[in-house]
Parts: sequence; structure tokens; C-alpha cells
Amino acid sequence: MENNEDVAAIRRLVADAETHQNDLDPFVALHTADTAVVNIAGRRVAGRDALAKAMQAALESPLADVITRTEVADIRFVRPDVAIVASMKRVFDGRDPEVTQDPRAALPSTSGWLTYVAVKEDGAWRIASAQTTPIRA
Repeated sequence: MENNEDVAAIRRLVADAETHQNDLDPFVALHTADTAVVNIAGRRVAGRDALAKAMQAALESPLADVITRTEVADIRFVRPDVAIVASMKRVFDGRDPEVTQDPRAALPSTSGWLTYVAVKEDGAWRIASAQTTPIRA
């Protein structure tokens, strides 16, 4: 079921999501209209519009200084147009130390397993679902 072109395209999709994590429009465009995203803190948003609103709010807050790096560990094709992508996500907190000292601002973890469900729509791979599960030390 898998082919090298699709694997490369999915790896580009994950890389583009990382590259555009602080660039609202290109990031949101990587998702399907009915996407569902659960972040490392457990917040769930459903739909591209809700994702855009949540991202806009985050980018206007100190969370804009929290950067992630993602490394694909595994890509499994459920069908030729659906893939489950397991990735290791590393979180780097660049917020002001005064912000990070507040217990309410603490990040749940500095790493997690990020699982994407990627779907091929009109010849392009998009993120239909993203779920980050924190790894606690």
C-alpha cells in the first residue's frame, strides 16, 4: 500500500507543520476542514476554524515562545489515502522566566508522542487528526 512518494509527502507534511507552527495561515492550511487536534496539555479543538482561533490566541500570548521539534518514528498506511504517523515531539520553552515560574503556566511535559492521522485529499496530504500524549519522566 505504501509508496515512496507518499512517504516523502507525509514527511514533508510533518516538517511543514513544524516549520509553520508560529505562522497561522500556512499551518492551518495543512489540516482538513474537519480536523481534530489535541495538544500536549489536553486541549481539544475540532475543525479548521476552531484550530485557527485557538492558534491565533496562542500566538498572541507567551505560548508563541514555546517551540516544538518533531521526529517521525513510523508511518503506517491504513489505506492508500490514510496514514497513521507516530512522531516524537520535543518541547522547548522560550518564555520569559517570570512566566514559567508561575505553576499555572507549567508545561505538562517537555516531550510527547505526537500521532497524526494524515489523509490524501485531491492529491495532497493533510492532517485530519493530531494527538499529543505527554511523556512524564
